[in-house]
Amino acid sequence: MDRHFVLKSGAAAMIHPIWNFKRALILASVCCIGLPQADAQDTMVEGRPKTAAELGIMKGTPPSRTVDISAWDKGPDNRWAFQHISEFLHVANISRGSGPAVPLETAFDDLSGLEFKGHDNETLTVAEMLVRTYTDGFIVLQDGDVIFEKYFNGMTPGTRHLLMSVSKSVTGTLAGILVNDGRLDPTAAITDYIPEMTGAPGFGDTTVRQVLDMTTSIVFSEDYADPDAEVVAHEATTAWRGETAPLAKEGVYAFATTIEKNPSRPHGQQFHYASINTDVLGWLIERASGQRFAEFFSDAIWSKLGVDHDGQITVDYKGAAAANGGFVLTLRDLARFAQMVLDDGFYNDQQIVSSGWIDDIRFNGNNSAWKPTSYAETWPNGFYRNQWYVTKDDHGSFFAVGVNGQHIWINPTTRTVIVKYSSLPVSADKDNIVLGWLAMDAISRSFSD
Repeated sequence: MDRHFVLKSGAAAMIHPIWNFKRALILASVCCIGLPQADAQDTMVEGRPKTAAELGIMKGTPPSRTVDISAWDKGPDNRWAFQHISEFLHVANISRGSGPAVPLETAFDDLSGLEFKGHDNETLTVAEMLVRTYTDGFIVLQDGDVIFEKYFNGMTPGTRHLLMSVSKSVTGTLAGILVNDGRLDPTAAITDYIPEMTGAPGFGDTTVRQVLDMTTSIVFSEDYADPDAEVVAHEATTAWRGETAPLAKEGVYAFATTIEKNPSRPHGQQFHYASINTDVLGWLIERASGQRFAEFFSDAIWSKLGVDHDGQITVDYKGAAAANGGFVLTLRDLARFAQMVLDDGFYNDQQIVSSGWIDDIRFNGNNSAWKPTSYAETWPNGFYRNQWYVTKDDHGSFFAVGVNGQHIWINPTTRTVIVKYSSLPVSADKDNIVLGWLAMDAISRSFSD
């Protein structure tokens, strides 16, 4: 099938307001700030990013070029690191169970030449976008069939890759199972489940709903350029910076009890992106389920999807999962998860997540909490619900996003799911993150033809 789709400017830009995101995106919106660790001439070859093998990262016995634990998530080290997380961080295994894998049907269509409008009205092809945005893996499902699938930088269908903050949306989906079972009450105070939060300055008087939707009014900066930002300490407590990092042995749960309250507004009034919310949600999930996070995720979702591979999630030195950014999954398996979300929680001949929870994600968000933020410049009718971004565009698109170019894009109108793994050298690379959105929106809309 030959497709040509151009996302136009002018009137169409009002329908597809991603155009405005280059201006509206604030660095805190996708967690983590970083600078490239090597000169561009050292990391490019023939107009494309060098692979980890070409860069010589962790190559040889012993390797002459190793990964810096203080900057493994920045370029160029992340070209290797995102596909080898368990080799230098602590992880918990997420069992796929003993059931058979569910085959993904294929209806391949080469989308490489599909054109769309990028920044400044530049016409690009999907193939050009994939190279420019340091793609490691990219898959498109339409009505459940694999339409397009590409791998780069040594990644294969069997390679696990770090999700970064796409993990938040996976965690929010998992919480819905407990809500549906009556084990987690969104209206309840979090102290009903975590008495250790009683008297905590920031989270002590918050509700489960406020944590789910990130409307907690807490003092939490995600500016990595500021060494005193809360996110720097937060990252150390998740064990992402090694055992010698300050606060590394404290653990993320203990750290969450020390977060301060922002006195300028009450809880519940405004969306404020803060990754620590998702780790508190992970704590709530463990308390409500009575299981460790990875074990519950396996039992409730992963073992039911018919995935090909076990998953992983990074854990701190006390065993708490990094629910905010630590999932490590293969491309096809995450696509199965996203397809389950598109299909109202139903997959592999069973209802895995309640359809009511998926509806709650898509339709019950608080736009008034969204309006005061810069996000409203991009999607004026949108909201953040249960750890998912909902655009409220004319196709009902909603998405998950993580730094360095990790994406899930779901278009319910055309029944399209897109998953993208990347290793952008700069964490919050606004131009390339937006370019990915423009491409995925264009691809998903091309199936309207």
